[in-house]
Amino acid sequence: MGNLVLNTILSRSSIRAYQSEKLCESELEFLKKAALASPTAMNRQEQRFIFVTDDDKRARLEQAIIDGVIASGNEAFAERIRMRGGQVTYGAPLVIIICAKPGKFAPVDAGIAVENIAIAAKAIGLDSVILGMPAAAFGPGCDEAKREFGFPEGYEFQIAISVGCGAAEKAPHEWDESHVIMM
Repeated sequence: MGNLVLNTILSRSSIRAYQSEKLCESELEFLKKAALASPTAMNRQEQRFIFVTDDDKRARLEQAIIDGVIASGNEAFAERIRMRGGQVTYGAPLVIIICAKPGKFAPVDAGIAVENIAIAAKAIGLDSVILGMPAAAFGPGCDEAKREFGFPEGYEFQIAISVGCGAAEKAPHEWDESHVIMM
């Protein structure tokens, strides 16, 4: 297909291994713009985007997620993380946490934003993987982690994304056109 946007969407896949190379300032600015350009219900723009680039902060985030999973008592989930070598953010040089005021549209708005970021990253030659696991670090009783990672008062974790130069390749998933219902 000759459409640049559609080609970008169709070529994107979830990458779970990253080179340690930091993103440059222009890449970070591009991703910020993609995040902020995301539409929100009734244009409320209540989500916040926490760009975690510091190595120590990313390591603390990784540990907080693992600690949260272990504290939840979900041993199968904890074992899955152990089998991945304790990797949750996969060594990406950037993790973007999206948080928002709780509400009816917060998860939808965050889903739109994380997809904007994923497509924007692919458009500039970066890879990404969308992450739900960081929820374990920011759930009930995790106020200290929320403060450490700059959550505004009353905001809750929605979703996150790791971004960087992939150290692995993966073909985009195949789709089943029977999942589309035409009327």
